[in-house]
Amino acid sequence: MIKALVSLGFAGALVVAPISLSRAHEIYTGVHGRNGQLCCGGDDCAATVYREHGGTFEFLTRENEWVAIPEERITFLPIPGDPPSDNMHHAHLCYRQATAYDRQGQAATNVFEHIFLYCAFIPPGSI
Repeated sequence: MIKALVSLGFAGALVVAPISLSRAHEIYTGVHGRNGQLCCGGDDCAATVYREHGGTFEFLTRENEWVAIPEERITFLPIPGDPPSDNMHHAHLCYRQATAYDRQGQAATNVFEHIFLYCAFIPPGSI
C-alpha cells in the first residue's frame, strides 16, 4: 500500500513539474533580442546571474558554467512578467548547446564557448 502511494505521489509530481516550468517559461513569449530575433523556442531561456570582469559580462549557464558574452550581444531591458529580484546581478540567458555545424559560417557569430546564443538580458539599473 505504501509503495503504491509513493509511486502515485511521484507520478503526480512528474505531471505538476512540467506545468510549473511551462508557466514560468511564458514570460519569454514574444521577447526579442538586440538584433530583432525571437529569443525562445521552448525551454531555451532561464533566469540566471551574471558577473562583470573588466568590461566583459559572464553569464551562468544551466550547466553551472560561466560563459563570456560581449556587451554588444546583451539586451538591457526588463523581461515583461519577470518578478523583481533583490539580486543586483539578475539576468536571463536564452541558448542551446552549440553543435559542430553551428561553429561554421555565419552561425559561428552566435557561438560562445559551448553555447549557441539566442539572447542575453540584463534588466536596466542592475549594472
